[in-house]
Amino acid sequence: MKRSTVGILLLLGASASVAGTQPRMLNVGDATLRYETRGTGQALVFIHGWAQSLEIWDDQVAAFAPRYRVIRFDRRGFGQSTGHADVSADADDVRILLDSLGIRTAHVVGLSAGARGALRFAAAFPDRVDGLVLYGAPPGPDFPGEPPGRGQLIMVEIMRQHGIDSVRKAIKAAPIAWMPPGKPGLVERLNRALEEYSGRDLVNPQPQSGRVAEVRWDQTQNVRAATLIVHGDHEVPRNMAFADSLMRRMPNARRVVITDAGHGAHFAQPEQFNTALTQFFTSLRK
Repeated sequence: MKRSTVGILLLLGASASVAGTQPRMLNVGDATLRYETRGTGQALVFIHGWAQSLEIWDDQVAAFAPRYRVIRFDRRGFGQSTGHADVSADADDVRILLDSLGIRTAHVVGLSAGARGALRFAAAFPDRVDGLVLYGAPPGPDFPGEPPGRGQLIMVEIMRQHGIDSVRKAIKAAPIAWMPPGKPGLVERLNRALEEYSGRDLVNPQPQSGRVAEVRWDQTQNVRAATLIVHGDHEVPRNMAFADSLMRRMPNARRVVITDAGHGAHFAQPEQFNTALTQFFTSLRK
């Protein structure tokens, strides 16, 4: 499965789980997904990025569960979910998960590779999206500029030659891992999150199934869902360029830039991030 360089290093998260509902397992055919729900009200789905698991959303579950039915899951091939990593299947996995819970529509929030899945979900199932949040979204393979796939190949080679510890070091040294200085607790959270990443998608990388088609750059203008584009002010340049493009093309998009934050704005600056989402969701009820 090919990814752009910035689409590879989709990291940053928390590892301590939020007390409450125990995770469950859902068979989606060719994989089994670990998922968790908490709270009641309008459904709100969080989709994590590469090298992550559902625990990265702990701060958001605590903030939103009092008002929403919060749903988070390990994407196939990551965390405790089975199957091969396949971003083209993520959107259909979300559909199956919502169907299993008897949920027709939801707000959908995707981080990085998860944002690619969220965008595909909005394009394939537009009547099921109440609001769309594309957070730290990387461009697809047809976006102008650096060709995709190089970052994936580098990580695969590091894994094969040096093992998972070297992969973790490479991730932490990457520009996309920028974190605001003077916050050692964030470094500790990153270290804990990376300890949980096994690198199994690098050991045996598989091609995408193509279950849900990529939303091409020139098709983004057809996505009509109310959309919030979010990224930190220290996001990597290619992701920022893609955000600029989405703002020009998507007819119902608005944008929030989180100050003093990089790719992991949701836990580096959780108050800013949660406020931005709350204001967006609230505005859709007017």
